[in-house]
Amino acid sequence: MFNLPIILLFSFSLVLSQSIVAKTAKVVKTTKANEKAVVEATNIKMAVVTPEGSSWTKILYEMKRDLKKQTKGEIDFSIYAGGVSGDEIDVIRKMRVRSRNQIHAAGFSGVGLGVILPEIRILESPLLFKNNSEVDYVRKELFSYFANQFEKKGYIFLGYAEAGDVYLFSKRNINLEPERKKIQMWIWKGDKVAETFFNRLNIHTYPLNLANVNTGLETGMIDSFYSPPLAAIAFQWYPKVSYILDYPVVNSIGAFLMKKSMFNSLSLKNKKILLKLSKRYCDKIITSTRRDNQEALSVLKEAGLTFLRPSVSDTNKYEELAHKTYKKYSGKIYPMELFNRVNELLKKYRQKTSKTVKKVLVKKDPQKKESTKTTAAKKKQEKGNAPIKKN
Repeated sequence: MFNLPIILLFSFSLVLSQSIVAKTAKVVKTTKANEKAVVEATNIKMAVVTPEGSSWTKILYEMKRDLKKQTKGEIDFSIYAGGVSGDEIDVIRKMRVRSRNQIHAAGFSGVGLGVILPEIRILESPLLFKNNSEVDYVRKELFSYFANQFEKKGYIFLGYAEAGDVYLFSKRNINLEPERKKIQMWIWKGDKVAETFFNRLNIHTYPLNLANVNTGLETGMIDSFYSPPLAAIAFQWYPKVSYILDYPVVNSIGAFLMKKSMFNSLSLKNKKILLKLSKRYCDKIITSTRRDNQEALSVLKEAGLTFLRPSVSDTNKYEELAHKTYKKYSGKIYPMELFNRVNELLKKYRQKTSKTVKKVLVKKDPQKKESTKTTAAKKKQEKGNAPIKKN
């Protein structure tokens, strides 16, 4: 939910990205029998929604150079930034239809990914994760599962990306119930999860394409939006609002996909190189996005936006409504089995980290450790001295 194209990286930063891939023939000279052989090189045209100069785009150019070097020129990227290939729905359509300008690879936000594989939206369930460590753990554990599911749909899962933690921005004080009821919240067109969550908060929603958000804010059609901090700055939405709810509601995912048919046209050696580099640079995009979003929060404070901390009663309410949203879409957008697996993974991870924290605290406080031993010894002694019950 709450997806923005990888902008963001979405530089986003919230933005997410599209990619095109096409082939071009390259003549390579050979000396054998004084003959010339024509060797076909693959030129992957990558279209991304993020603008030139954004963190995402810069990192993709690094990957382009590395990939060309390691494959000895057999694979190259042509990067088309700024959404010149259309929005994510346009890109998906172009990936599905064979044509001269067919797109073979793309970067997507959760919304675009959800069109292809709806169940991946479970990773964008509101208030599901407490921190980035939980996000990373669950994603890693589910990578193979999602890779298999995407492959069944005809795509190769190259790697995760993300727009970052999503915050609510508004011209109105979101903490005040009367004001909250007057809000006109932009939502990504077709994002049913976000629509359900906001409606349960008695917040009116207004679906628009990403390109129309600025116009909507200027005309008063909408007065609020959800976005990672970096995207709010990159798209220049933030000057049109006064408040930000200092309470991230979801981690906006993203990912890069390639058409399976294009991937299968590569040599085994180049497939391995592409997958290895994709993982490395996708991780780099995530790291960069998180850093940029933290810096963006500072920029927003300096710009004069008022950061609102929700009350305890409000956070409890948000969590309750989030659980109702999970229940509504379990078995619909994502199977119940997957939802249960995610919860089991989170339970396992939280228990593990909780034990680790306790060990660290005891190690730092020897007196507490000694106190714990003394208490245990007393209990053992009391148990040994307890009178024996007779029948």
